[in-house]
Amino acid sequence: MKRFAVVLVACILAACSSSSEITETPDCPPADVADAVAITQERAQLLVGLKEKDAEQCAALLRWSFRVGSRDGEDFALTEDYSLQRVTVVVTKGIVTAISVG
Repeated sequence: MKRFAVVLVACILAACSSSSEITETPDCPPADVADAVAITQERAQLLVGLKEKDAEQCAALLRWSFRVGSRDGEDFALTEDYSLQRVTVVVTKGIVTAISVG
């Protein structure tokens, strides 16, 4: 089972680094193998302050699910399921101002 987990994490990291469709932004946090299990709030906070598009791009590079919960005061309907691999952001004037995991 341990070998399978190591191979799975290696595959995830390889996919992150070999994506030719997405270019890495300078402020994008580095990949972390722990994200395959759960994104920590501390790591998610690294996207605060980025432009919405850059934050979404970083989330894609890191294989995080990404959604906008609120943009410029307009709240969006969201599912109530909880996912430790998803971040929900609040965007104000094109900048991510708050973020939560789940």
